[in-house]
Amino acid sequence: MAYSEVYKIPEVMCDKYGNLSIRNLVSLMGEVLICHSYILEKDIDMTRLRWIVYSWDIELEEKIKANDQIEVTSLVLGMNKFYAYRNAYIKRDGNMIAKAYGVFMLVDIDRMRPIKMSKDLIAAYKVDDMIYDKNHLEYRNDFDKSKEIMVRYTDIDKNLHVNNAVYFDYICDLCKLDTKDLAFFNIVYKNEIRNKDAVLGEFVESDGIIDFRLKSTGDNTIYTYGKIRKNV
Repeated sequence: MAYSEVYKIPEVMCDKYGNLSIRNLVSLMGEVLICHSYILEKDIDMTRLRWIVYSWDIELEEKIKANDQIEVTSLVLGMNKFYAYRNAYIKRDGNMIAKAYGVFMLVDIDRMRPIKMSKDLIAAYKVDDMIYDKNHLEYRNDFDKSKEIMVRYTDIDKNLHVNNAVYFDYICDLCKLDTKDLAFFNIVYKNEIRNKDAVLGEFVESDGIIDFRLKSTGDNTIYTYGKIRKNV
């Protein structure tokens, strides 16, 4: 069953153009998905388990402004061994203005490794009708621009790694993008940014499509990669 929450967007969550930042938009979607999970898992022992984000595909049809009232909805699409597949969407005045497909991985927090879901956990997640499917994407790696990105002390969350939403700030800073520039944003999380003072951001742009990645400045570990389609 779908789960929704209503928010009034404060100015502090918006960028210099008065639009809800992509970081905060994804944070709101993630928060509603988490609240939905708490409800579904109320009879399941999740003490030593945690969901981590594996990927997002996000379509932005209209910009969300300060003082807008929006409804954010979470849906369950399916569960498969280690992964949960979810939709989230945002409506304003009854019209859908943003939608997302998220993939989440279940991990054992003691070993920080994926763990197979129990039958009870799978059964708790009743499947909803899909409203947005994941894109099939091919990624470039012939990057022609790069920049060192400093990891701030305040970027680290309670899991002692860079918070997943912070990556959107890093990438927008790397590519000099504002929310108004974004029509589609795909991101795949491969490895945690942990115990690092800096990472290297790389990207290439062609015909309004940007391919990007963040990697280690030392051993070439890939932290994340993805694809952006700009507004035309």
